[in-house]
Amino acid sequence: MLRKNHRLFQLFFLTIIIAITMSRSASYEDDGGCETPGFGPTASMSAHFVPKIKDMLRKSMTALYPSTPFEEEDENTMAAFIFESMYTPGRVYHSMQHVFNITDNCEIEQDPILLLSTLFHDVVYYTVDKSFQQPQLKLLEGILEFENGVTKEPLSLTENAQDDPLMDMVLRLFDLKAGMELPGLGSNEFLSAIIGIRVLSQWLSFPQLTQLAATIEGTIPFRPASSDGKTAMDRLYDRLVMVAPEQPEDWLEETIHLTASMANCDLCSFDSTNFDFFLDSNWSLVPEFRPALLKEDCPLREYFDEFLAMEGRTKFLISAIPNIFQVFRNVPSESELSEKRIKTRANLNLANDYAQVRRLQLMVLMELVMILGEDPDTIPGRPFLRLELPPSQSPTETDEVFKLLDPGRNDCFPWDPAKSSLGAFLYDKLGKEGIDKAVEVGKNDKLGSYNLLRQLPDDVVLSIATSLGSIMPNHSEDLLQITDKLEIDPGTCASTN
Repeated sequence: MLRKNHRLFQLFFLTIIIAITMSRSASYEDDGGCETPGFGPTASMSAHFVPKIKDMLRKSMTALYPSTPFEEEDENTMAAFIFESMYTPGRVYHSMQHVFNITDNCEIEQDPILLLSTLFHDVVYYTVDKSFQQPQLKLLEGILEFENGVTKEPLSLTENAQDDPLMDMVLRLFDLKAGMELPGLGSNEFLSAIIGIRVLSQWLSFPQLTQLAATIEGTIPFRPASSDGKTAMDRLYDRLVMVAPEQPEDWLEETIHLTASMANCDLCSFDSTNFDFFLDSNWSLVPEFRPALLKEDCPLREYFDEFLAMEGRTKFLISAIPNIFQVFRNVPSESELSEKRIKTRANLNLANDYAQVRRLQLMVLMELVMILGEDPDTIPGRPFLRLELPPSQSPTETDEVFKLLDPGRNDCFPWDPAKSSLGAFLYDKLGKEGIDKAVEVGKNDKLGSYNLLRQLPDDVVLSIATSLGSIMPNHSEDLLQITDKLEIDPGTCASTN
């Protein structure tokens, strides 16, 4: 159901958005002084982002010459809706900053469809949000099945979802059909496209809305070629021909070129020449995979499990490099595509070298906590990540991994400080080869066997144990005798308090 009454549309959204803003005014900050992007909108965030959103909307709508005037009140209401949609407690990477990471790193300012796609492509991120805001629910009426006023689980399309021509266009572009259960891959993008199309349908033409839906569809990531050799862009082109048969070939080709550009801009951190931007983006995704990390009392075990899981995700990304960037009819060119892939591989490898040190850091902490008889499933992990050890000296001034550990990453998060003093200490003492060997021991041995601690140099274990006294003062004496404890039966060690 498309909203016919323009002013009622404005009034409805403005009322709800004001209510949401008033109820979600607190930000999250811990004693480490690192504010979590996306943990909740603040007045300062709104003052920073909303004018920029309004500027993007104004540029886009002016360039697209809508037949219905796009007035200042429309601009204000829509900017507030986009801002609120992208601030939920679980979002860190897919927050408002992601929009401006795209505009800052991609040349899309001159294309109004790409600007609108950038603004709307993540307004829904249900896999992180776990629910819909009230304005979103209103816009999804007639598309998603509801039960007692809330969406049914699993998310499913209504039987009449394609009755409206605009909604039919979006479903067909996303290769979906009325009445079906939404798939795991692409549902966020599909629902974001539905909302974007419905919000903008009062101003934009059908061809413009079709291009917007196509460019948002293109942001579904990591899709391999099909058995017939067709890429995601080829398959979208085929569906576009069916959806817009009256459009000339140059329009069809331009639309898929725009879509490939949007897809590549959405993942622009992967091939960035600014490694800090890549790592910060990569790291801000971590709590979206494991929301428990956003809790101040998140157990040490969650950190340990996450850093182990991170290795698997990195391996997947390296294997998926051929599918990360999209191309259609030599746009981008083969040489440009090759450069993107080479840089992406280098960024992923360096990030994995850094993460490998952090994995060992968590393995060591887990063993030490367990040998003292503490429960890693309940003991908070954050204090251990701020552990300070005697300063280490960098092996070389050009060692990129060491610099990521000390002075640290560019961005600090409450759940993970930018600097890792323990990581730097381990890297300085063991080197990359020693780190890799120790991690293999930790992965292959049962947790609690303490073989990892036993194979590390005594002075390294003792230095780390001694520094833990500031976090675990009730274990000060045991920590000083940690190397003696490693000589006795592990079962006895585990029961020591």
